[in-house]
Amino acid sequence: MPKPILTHSYCADFYADHGYQFLKTLSQTHTIPDNLVIFSVMHSYEGSLPYINVLAELADKLVFIPKDATLGATPGLLTTISTIPHCHVVSTQNNKAYLRNPAHCEAMIRQYIDVETPFLILDHGGYFSYAISHICETFQEQCIGITELTANGLQKYLDKPLSKPLVSVSHLSIKMPADFEASECIVHYSDQILREEFGLKINNSGFLKTGVIGAGNLGRGVIKHLKAKGITNIHVADFDPRKLTQFPRDGIKACSINHLVEHCNMLFCCTGNQSITPEMIDNLSQPMFISTVTSADDELHLPDLLANDVLTEVHSNALTKEYKNKQGHSVYLLAGGESANTPFKTGMGDPTLYLFEAAHMLAGLKLLDNPHQFKRGIQALSEKDEMMIAEQWLKHFYHYA
Repeated sequence: MPKPILTHSYCADFYADHGYQFLKTLSQTHTIPDNLVIFSVMHSYEGSLPYINVLAELADKLVFIPKDATLGATPGLLTTISTIPHCHVVSTQNNKAYLRNPAHCEAMIRQYIDVETPFLILDHGGYFSYAISHICETFQEQCIGITELTANGLQKYLDKPLSKPLVSVSHLSIKMPADFEASECIVHYSDQILREEFGLKINNSGFLKTGVIGAGNLGRGVIKHLKAKGITNIHVADFDPRKLTQFPRDGIKACSINHLVEHCNMLFCCTGNQSITPEMIDNLSQPMFISTVTSADDELHLPDLLANDVLTEVHSNALTKEYKNKQGHSVYLLAGGESANTPFKTGMGDPTLYLFEAAHMLAGLKLLDNPHQFKRGIQALSEKDEMMIAEQWLKHFYHYA
């Protein structure tokens, strides 16, 4: 077997190989059907290469669907990914918006299968959610099941009738370390973009008042890293008031989303589910800086805001997009509205990313090995499987005994 392609430009071979060996060892414990096709939605990070290689070795074809957020930031990486044996990079037109159309989604799948090909969908962010009922019905004998990596992606599947099992790994405890790692990157790179584009420091309280919408893993992580930068006057809001009860004792202002948007001008949107409404945009009385942990599509429903003239784009570059509301107040989307770490070379910071990749892969392997152990509809990976992944990860990277 040829040596796997684990690096593109800058990552250490040692580190990438260490992650590859961990995922490879885990993958060898399950039976894989012949002629399997895996459709995998994934970020175009260099740090994803070990995982992509392992999936490509499992499948007869791995169909790689790059997420919109990192598609433009790393065009050369797609060329590298396309050279991995058995890996097929889809046309860049097959993005999230394209796959929302069931007919388009079906046509994309048919490009890579024949009438007897079994296939598995490893989703990330609900790319297949809009068409999934049609796909399950159309490919009843071939579609083995779906796995979903993220909480905001799972949210998009909740109201869809599913005739196949969907195994979610979005709320596993072993995802928490990677979520906190991501939140550190998002705070760091938001600060870097503010410095580069506006000459502002994120902890300059004379100019910026900071608010965090969403008190899940990522929101709490953002707050932790904001505090580490010396920011003390932080507002936090969430749709679920129960999640806010932990903050007042730490000197953090718990408030409604409306109050937060009214009083803060540096927002971290951490819900993945329209944290800011068109009415809030209309009522802005000052310029606003926004950093998201998912995308402006998820957090603001940006295409609708533009289509309905709630916002008008006036300027953009590699790091920032500026829009104006009807009153002429600017809305600055850091990283163009994508997660603030996506314009940079991230994904190899530490081995926590292999925890959630292992869970995502294992959910698919369990479906392939014995799909009858799962019922139709949404379910979580078992606690036993999660503990096994944690133990193997600790042994592999930290000599846990």
